Amino acid sequence: MARTRPRGRMTAAVLALLALSMPFLSAGPASAQAPVVERGFANAAGSRDFYLHVPPGDPTGKPLMVYLHGCTDPQRQLADTGFALTEVADELGFVLAYPIQTAAANERYCWNWFDPANQARGQGESSIIAELTTSLIGEFKLDRSRVYVGGYSAGGAMSTVLAADYPDLYAAIAPMAGGPYGLDPQTFGADLSGASVVAAMGERARPVPGFFLQDLADQTSLYPIGRANLAQWLGAYRLAGEPAAPTAPTAVATTTDPVPTTVERYAAGGCVLAEFRTPIGPDHIGGGLLMQSARGVALQHDLMNFLLAHRLGAPREACG
Repeated sequence: MARTRPRGRMTAAVLALLALSMPFLSAGPASAQAPVVERGFANAAGSRDFYLHVPPGDPTGKPLMVYLHGCTDPQRQLADTGFALTEVADELGFVLAYPIQTAAANERYCWNWFDPANQARGQGESSIIAELTTSLIGEFKLDRSRVYVGGYSAGGAMSTVLAADYPDLYAAIAPMAGGPYGLDPQTFGADLSGASVVAAMGERARPVPGFFLQDLADQTSLYPIGRANLAQWLGAYRLAGEPAAPTAPTAVATTTDPVPTTVERYAAGGCVLAEFRTPIGPDHIGGGLLMQSARGVALQHDLMNFLLAHRLGAPREACG
């Protein structure tokens, strides 16, 4: 059940950051402030506020992107970073929703991706996000085959939970600076075969393409965690219906916009199953800022272009 609230400050949820800014990112022009509507949503598992941006024109048939912030007060962070991703939404024509975690649920505003109570279909925080997603699809008559979820840090980790629980809802995901499904945050242990992902998917199992990003200098979400995340999902692709999923990249490129980055692509059967990006330079804070600030608009375009190229596949099918 969704409810619209009177519009307050121009705010929207953003990324997993542990501080407000980095000089090399915060310098420069701020992004334009696009209209964002504050709303609320509730289901049997609880309620969360969210921020919604609908691009100009009739939203019927447009894709939907659900972006999950990480461990920071979203409103506080947004004051410095602006609305860069809403500008991308206007340019590429997709509806954008930012669910907001509460301090009551987690004192650092982290999504509780590590809690088993939130890791099963139909319960906990993952059910709130998924049912919010389906509510928006129905309300705006959005393209059911082009619905995506992604995030940074804790938001990225929750994206993997949602892909495992709802492969029939999200066409592709963007688990950036997150971690494998079922990662133990104390021991860093995880099933890297992908079997746990496919077991959670059940009869709905399908390879869910992913856009992965892990900063080489990240001291919070360590680089090997990102590699483990990719390995788990490549394994899940093979077990969920794409036995030709490669273990090594099928193409490698580099870019310098916004920072020097290696781009690996993993393709099979005409479908790009995964893209893994390794920026060289930003730490955890800087990587998160790139995903929301005006300095990272080129990266945000690349993220959305990857996701928007994928449509929801049937069970055992990666690309619809």
